[in-house]
Amino acid sequence: MKGRGKRLCVRLVLLLILMQPVCVQAAGAVQETTRLQTSEVGQEAKAAQEAAYIQAADASAGMTEETDQMTDELLEELELDEMERFLSEQQGEDDLNISFGELIKGFLSGEETFDVSRIWSWVVAHCFSAVRQNKTYLIQMLILLLAFAMLQGISGIFAGSFLSEISFLAVYFLFLYNALRIFASMQQIVYSCMDRVAEFTLLVQPVFCMAMIFSAGMRSAGLTYEMLLLVLYLVQNILQKLLLPIVFLFLITQFANYAWKEEHFSNMAKLFEGAVTFSQKLLVTAVLGMNLIQGMVAPAVDQLKKTAAVRTIGVIPGLGGAMNAVSEMLLGTGLLIKNCVGASVIVVLILLCAKPLLEIGMLALIYRVLAALAEPVTDKRVSGVLDALARAGMLYLKLVVTAILMLFLTVAVVCVATHL
Repeated sequence: MKGRGKRLCVRLVLLLILMQPVCVQAAGAVQETTRLQTSEVGQEAKAAQEAAYIQAADASAGMTEETDQMTDELLEELELDEMERFLSEQQGEDDLNISFGELIKGFLSGEETFDVSRIWSWVVAHCFSAVRQNKTYLIQMLILLLAFAMLQGISGIFAGSFLSEISFLAVYFLFLYNALRIFASMQQIVYSCMDRVAEFTLLVQPVFCMAMIFSAGMRSAGLTYEMLLLVLYLVQNILQKLLLPIVFLFLITQFANYAWKEEHFSNMAKLFEGAVTFSQKLLVTAVLGMNLIQGMVAPAVDQLKKTAAVRTIGVIPGLGGAMNAVSEMLLGTGLLIKNCVGASVIVVLILLCAKPLLEIGMLALIYRVLAALAEPVTDKRVSGVLDALARAGMLYLKLVVTAILMLFLTVAVVCVATHL
């Protein structure tokens, strides 16, 4: 029995040894089958993922094409013909080669860039244009300054005599006549710039408010229209008809004040100058405050109405999702157009007023330097006249900047307040 059991164990061991390659081949076959199945599943998953990517790309391209078409349709509703006509008229005067529609499209595409070297060359080319136009008056004024210096040198010979005073008054009134001609040239630049800002504000109203309707709503657009009307009224009636004549009165008062050795109208001149400075600060503060108060209320009301309308559309069975997506796309496109229109308004406004600002600032700087150089060698009344002319130019510069800031702040605050 024992020998028989041993033989049986030996046979089982041999059988296991013989069956081992078969088991290994079977296990390899199972692993290969599993690998092939896994590979096929991975290829199917990869193919499904690629198909999803292609479908998403096609959907994105279709959505982009639809958005571009919607943007073009909304831009056509802005009616930019009058704006383009106005800018084409300004092109011959100030060498402004700009198009409002092309500027908006440049901002929409993200391709609008500013060449710093081109801007700098334009500034240098136009910086001395007012000096070239008034070079005759400037040369005459320098000659009169030399005459005053000579009179100052020989005044000791005729000290206290009537002849010395008559000679001074004769040259002084020639000097005033020349200064008034320069001031008249400066005044013409300022009035022309104010008219340009007023006309541009009038043209901005329908364009910008139509863009506001696309994105913000009727309430915000209506209040923005009222604010632009207020800016137009302030420019035409407060700045042009009230504050600019006060600057002229300030200059005339200073001229009369320096006709005598004792100053008789210095306090009146300070009153006029202080009134202009205080008024321009008050106007900017008032416009900014009204825009901020408007930006707290009107956009919130319009946003509530838009949210309610979008939610109502979204609950429509079957069509709610598609209509909700279209409405959100329309609102987003309108918001983009409104911001691009606002940016274009600000850029065009700065370009329209850049040349007058440079001319007035350059003239004021020249007369301030002349006053500083003439004070040691001439009578103090002569340097006082030059200083008064420079201060009048600075007041004009402040008033032009005030007109620009009122429109600039209105557009900027409205764009920021209605960005949602």
